[in-house]
Amino acid sequence: MQNWKKKIMILGLAVSLGAGSLYGCENAQEEEHTENTEGLEETGKNADETTEETSEDSSLSEEKPETVQAEHPQFVSDGIRKVVLVENGEEIFKLSNEPAGYKMDFDYWEILNPYDETVTVNTETMYELFDVLCGLDFQAPVAVDAEMDTGIADSTTSITLDFVDTMDSTKAKQTDYADKTATILLGNEDGAGNRFAAVEGYEDQIYKLSASTIDSIFGLDPFYYILKIPVLINIETVERIDIQVGEKSYEMQVDAAKGEYRLGKKEVEKAKFTTLYQEICGIMLADEAEKEKITKEGDPELEITFHRNSEKYPKIQMSYYMYDETYDLVDVNGNSYFLVKAEDVENLIKSVKKTF
Repeated sequence: MQNWKKKIMILGLAVSLGAGSLYGCENAQEEEHTENTEGLEETGKNADETTEETSEDSSLSEEKPETVQAEHPQFVSDGIRKVVLVENGEEIFKLSNEPAGYKMDFDYWEILNPYDETVTVNTETMYELFDVLCGLDFQAPVAVDAEMDTGIADSTTSITLDFVDTMDSTKAKQTDYADKTATILLGNEDGAGNRFAAVEGYEDQIYKLSASTIDSIFGLDPFYYILKIPVLINIETVERIDIQVGEKSYEMQVDAAKGEYRLGKKEVEKAKFTTLYQEICGIMLADEAEKEKITKEGDPELEITFHRNSEKYPKIQMSYYMYDETYDLVDVNGNSYFLVKAEDVENLIKSVKKTF
């Protein structure tokens, strides 16, 4: 398998995040692109392409169809559109492809459990998971003794997959939505390193899956599958950014289509505006917050609100609160999952004050 690297398009420029580059998974014949490991570097090209991809007027290629239950699910990595893991009756992980006109295509992916739609997925690690899932085989049921307790009948652990019904990777990539779905019920181990499984609705057909593979899937770390930035917001969808530092307020205004940029009431060159914007978007996530230590008492040290240029696009508010001597807690639209380095927040505050 080779990886092809997708660049994050922010500000109508090509930018890449060195601490968490975006990748997609392709077949071996796909050409591997050169990796840019310099954080938030402007390249100045592909701006027109970015604008086209993220335009408010852009539309998805097809309407979302109803998914049909698959009897013998078979799929390629590029065709998977949703993964849901349920363990002992509790949903522990949900990753879904959620296209939207204000997003770039690689930003369609969302981890809705245990996080939410504001978390950006690292597509390189996501496709590692998809490759593992593609190794599950549901084409040849096995013979099972009638007295064997497979555990399927009472199973409360499952993997649900929505996918495009094709083994053609190129066709899968060109198809926005899944048209097939399958819930894999997981039963008991067979004593030989395998685990009994069946496709829901077709429980009379029993399969054996590697127990170690199933354990690796259910033992995943959700933090591993996210891009280590608080949010990914394309400048093409932004109208105004409000910044609050203590009692001091700052305002950034942008009309990317017209090439107009303002800091407060002063019109500025694009380079000055985009430098600060990149710093705002460039703070990296350092770790997950411990739930028992999450407190948001008092005012945040720094609060940044992105107002979008269409009511169709959600407003995003990021707030940074003191967590301990090393880290700050970042809150995005009321959800607090992650930590950033307190030093990075302090440096951003200094940059804001210096720029204005």
